[in-house]
Amino acid sequence: MLDYKLNFKPETNSDNLHERVSSRMARTCTTNGGLYIKLGQSLAIQAAVLPTPYRVAFGSMFDASEPIPFVEVQRVWEEEFKDRIEDVFEEFAVTPVACGSIAQVHRARLRDTGELVAVKVQRPAIPIQIELDLFAYKALLYVCEKVFELPMYFIGQYVSDQIRTETDFVNEAKNAERTAKLFHSEASLKDAIFIPKVNWRLTTKRVLTTEFVEHGCRLTDEAKLKDKGLKKKDVMDLAMKMFSSMLFKFGWLHCDLHPGNVLVVKRDGKPKLALIDHGLYIQLPDNFRAEYCELWRSIFVLDTEAIQRIASGWGIANSELFASATLLKPFKSRQSSGSSTRGNQGEATLTAYEKDMKIKETLKGLLENEQLVPRELIFIVRCMRMMQGNNQALGSPSNRINILAHGAASGMRISKLLTYGDGTVVVVLQNWLRHLVHVWTFRLALIFVDLGFFLSQIRQWWLNDVRGDKGGQGFEDLLQRQIENLAKEEFGITLDDTAFMG
Repeated sequence: MLDYKLNFKPETNSDNLHERVSSRMARTCTTNGGLYIKLGQSLAIQAAVLPTPYRVAFGSMFDASEPIPFVEVQRVWEEEFKDRIEDVFEEFAVTPVACGSIAQVHRARLRDTGELVAVKVQRPAIPIQIELDLFAYKALLYVCEKVFELPMYFIGQYVSDQIRTETDFVNEAKNAERTAKLFHSEASLKDAIFIPKVNWRLTTKRVLTTEFVEHGCRLTDEAKLKDKGLKKKDVMDLAMKMFSSMLFKFGWLHCDLHPGNVLVVKRDGKPKLALIDHGLYIQLPDNFRAEYCELWRSIFVLDTEAIQRIASGWGIANSELFASATLLKPFKSRQSSGSSTRGNQGEATLTAYEKDMKIKETLKGLLENEQLVPRELIFIVRCMRMMQGNNQALGSPSNRINILAHGAASGMRISKLLTYGDGTVVVVLQNWLRHLVHVWTFRLALIFVDLGFFLSQIRQWWLNDVRGDKGGQGFEDLLQRQIENLAKEEFGITLDDTAFMG
């Protein structure tokens, strides 16, 4: 940080400065490993608002975990269960099938029942390092806020609390069982989504044992989906409905929906999804969930008054940028003018230092009151970008926005906070009719989204299959290009394909 204080000047090449400092910070995280990787990933989530070198440096955090030696796995097991691995398991793969910043997963077979299981073993240093590492994380956010003069520290405690719960595998097991019950209660998904059962006898705070998902492939493994005879659209539509239900109906959101945590199997000729890795969840308060559903409705019917009211209540000054970030789709209200674009015509003449200062001032003005910002939005935006990226990876076969918008409409209808008021029958009837009009106006607006998606599919088919141009972009690619253009024209921020990936 001293480097910035000494060298961030108009006459300095700021790109070189950003690259130098971001490389040092990323190297610190990868060298220390463990939770430092997780903390680096948390910074990577926010990297879209930082200079490009930060996105490059911290983007590697998601592939930075190395497996621990098997002797360490044996030691953790023996500390937790007071017996040897070979006494419990007939088979236990030395090489992990998955490796993360907190733990790694091994395939094993129980000696007493012959059942295949997945054994998740925590890295030995995690219990010792966690509090020091979380303190270092918050200190890093504090220093970054002071150096960049951007609001960052306010999320520190919330993110730290989530990471702390992620290291408790008993809590993860409880999350898994709660999620299984919620999907079982959803008639349209109860037979399409399953959560591997927990083996409580072999589960502690540092070891988690569940049933093993056989013959499952990653959500975005196009070749294996084809081998299974599954259609990409069916698979991705199901994944979007799963995400939509968690976000808008359950208010209970899995926050690590990368393709390795959503496994696809084939049952009775149809896709079935196995959702794994339940360490990181957020509970959406009922009032927030209801407002979030209302926000989606307001965006689609161009109810700018409602958008501004919700944004202001959440401490956000720029409601249009907020709406665009919500959908990951450009949004313009009826009152918008072209003044901001015209005001950026001199962008090309700005120096790198001037561009950095402009971006900083724009972002500083984005939030009216950081204390009002719902912390849940941090993870919702991350999940939204992950699901968009999953869809893109398969060529955008799913109409993500339409599926999520229908989920928001259903969420409005079932909201626990939905009341029609007290008083006379006339007042109650008026409130009920007003809500009914809101819901059906929302659904009508979705017809136009369907039309836009259909036309993009025709265009993609024409370019890819008829003309043989494999560069034909899918619906999500087109939306991402529009978002990048909006950020560049309106706010002077240069985004790329990795800007919001997590």
